[in-house]
Amino acid sequence: MVTIQLDGDKHYTAKEAVELARLALDFIGEQGADSDLRYAASDVYWILRNLLDYVNQQAGGEFTLKRLRKGSWGLEYNAKTAAKRKADDAARREIKRTQEYLEQLKTRRSS
Repeated sequence: MVTIQLDGDKHYTAKEAVELARLALDFIGEQGADSDLRYAASDVYWILRNLLDYVNQQAGGEFTLKRLRKGSWGLEYNAKTAAKRKADDAARREIKRTQEYLEQLKTRRSS
């Protein structure tokens, strides 16, 4: 058994959170050596992807998995560009939504 102490009133740094997660992952790995735990490549990809999605909700930038070639992935961190890209995408979606709405209004009037 591994004991992980978490103080409900404390805020942990990224480094501290990673160390605590590493303890849990090491324990899972040790137990997996004695059992039939097996994961497909797609399982591992989704574990990493879900972890990064959760981290990105808290981070100032964006962590991404980039496919380099079949079976090979790179981990990337984009600080400023990710925030700008997200804002640009949101603006484009809003413009498109407004255009579609205006088009619906025009269609209703002409008929």
